[in-house]
Amino acid sequence: SELEQTWDEEWQRNLMDATIANVKRQVDPKQFQIFNFYVLKEWSVSDVTRTLGVNATQVYLAKHRISRMIEKELRKLERTMI
Repeated sequence: SELEQTWDEEWQRNLMDATIANVKRQVDPKQFQIFNFYVLKEWSVSDVTRTLGVNATQVYLAKHRISRMIEKELRKLERTMI
């Protein structure tokens, strides 16, 4: 039903928000800021590098590392919800 679908979408959004908040507390604030701009806010690499004064390698590395952490944390939270 539509209500069930809406509920599931909201649940997934809340779970992802909690996951990202947990990971954010575990990483360097600068690294999370890079990840936030590039992945969450969908800035281009050139915008991130210019705004934060980092190079493209740092952007890709932050994305890779933090994405992996988010995947692990999400699996962990999902297991505790069952």
